[in-house]
Amino acid sequence: MGRPWDKVKSSISGAQVREFYEFVAALWPRTTKLIEMFPPPGSDLRALYLGEYEPELMVENVFRFCLYTDQIVLINPFENPNIMAEEYNPIVHPEEWIHDTLRTIFHLNMMRPWIEKGFVTFIPNPGDFDSNLRVSTWNLAAKRLENTPHTQEDIDASFMKERVRRMFLTSPRSYVERQLREMDPNMSNEKVREFADYWEAERARDPFLTGETIDKMPAQMITTRTGANLEMGMYICQTMGAFPYTNIRFRWNEILSARQQFDPTMELWSPLTNAFQQLQFKFLDKVSPKFAYSMRQDGRLEGFRSFLRKLWRTVDGQPDPSKAQGLARDFSDELTQSYNEAKSEWNKIDLDLLKWATPTVAGGLTAGLLSLGLPAAGFVVAGVGELIQAQIRRANFRRSVPMSVFIDLEQKY
Repeated sequence: MGRPWDKVKSSISGAQVREFYEFVAALWPRTTKLIEMFPPPGSDLRALYLGEYEPELMVENVFRFCLYTDQIVLINPFENPNIMAEEYNPIVHPEEWIHDTLRTIFHLNMMRPWIEKGFVTFIPNPGDFDSNLRVSTWNLAAKRLENTPHTQEDIDASFMKERVRRMFLTSPRSYVERQLREMDPNMSNEKVREFADYWEAERARDPFLTGETIDKMPAQMITTRTGANLEMGMYICQTMGAFPYTNIRFRWNEILSARQQFDPTMELWSPLTNAFQQLQFKFLDKVSPKFAYSMRQDGRLEGFRSFLRKLWRTVDGQPDPSKAQGLARDFSDELTQSYNEAKSEWNKIDLDLLKWATPTVAGGLTAGLLSLGLPAAGFVVAGVGELIQAQIRRANFRRSVPMSVFIDLEQKY
C-alpha cells in the first residue's frame, strides 16, 4: 500500500468499509471446502499461534517466534460477513466498523511481506464454513471451562483493557475539560488546556482513530480476536500438521490440560524438556516490524530452527517408546551445541539493532524461557478427532499433537 497512513485513516468511509467486506464475503463464501485447501501434515516446522491478535502485539506475539519456526499460522484478522447477524454486519452497517477496519487493513499491510515469503499464513476459522463444527467446538470448550473460569489476573493481562482505554480518546474536548474540572476543581485553566491539547494530540497520533470525536460519528464496534479456542486450535493442528504455541499463561495451562494422561514414568522426553527449562533464550522486543522481517529474511537462527525441525520430525513420527529416552538424551546434548550457536547469532542481531536504532525506535532483545511440551502420547482434546474424521476422509491427519511451545518472559535466570 503506497498511500501514507494518515491519508488512509483520514479518508476512510463507510462505502469503502462496505466494499472491503463485500470482497471478503465473495472471497470466503459459506460453501468453501476449507478443509480441502489445508496443506497436509509434513516435515515443515509449522506453528499455530493461540493468543491475542492485535496489530500492536504482532512483534511480541508473532514476529519474535518466526525466528524459531518455519511458518506461523494465524486465523484471519477480519470478520466473515456471511456468518454475521444483520444488526452487526459490516456490509449492512459499515459506518460502525470504520475503526475496526482501519485496524484490520493496518494489520494486513504489516503482515504482507511475511505472507508473501511464506513465513506467515492466514487461514479462516474452519467453523465459519460449518456450523456443526463451530457449535461442537464451542460446546466442547464450554464443558472444559466449567471449572476453570478466567481469573482477574487473566483479564488484567489482556490487551482489551488498553483497547477500551484508547477509545476514550474519541471523547470531545468539552467532555475532557469538564471531567478534569470535576476531578480537580482547583486545576488551573492553563493545566486543563494543556491536558486537553495532549488528549487531542494522542487521538491524532493513534493509527486506528480517524480523528473524529464520538459525538460526530456512529458508535464503533470494538472487537478482540484470539484466533481460535483450544478445541478449534487442536482441530487445525491435527489437520495440517502444526503445533500450538502461546505466550499467554492461561492459554498454556489450557494446552497442558490436553496432555494424554499416563503413568509419570511414561514422560519419556523429560530429559529434553528439563534441559530447555535450564536455558535462557533471547527474543525480539519492541523492535520495528521491518527489522524483525529483515532478521527472518536473512536466515538468522537457521541453525536452531534446523535443530527444532529435526526434533519435530522425530516426535511427529511417533518414535518407538523404547527408544524415546535415548533420543531425548541425544537431543539434550545436541541442544547444548545448537544453543551456543544461537547465542552467537543473537550477538550479531544485537549489533544489527544498533544500526537500526533511531530516536523513535528503541527496541532490543529480551530474555525468557522457551518451554517445550512433549507428552509421551501427545496432546488430545476429547471429541476433536471425531470431528476431523466427520469432515475429511484423508488418513494423514494427526491422531494427536506431539509438541507445544510456551514463550515465558516472566521467568528469567
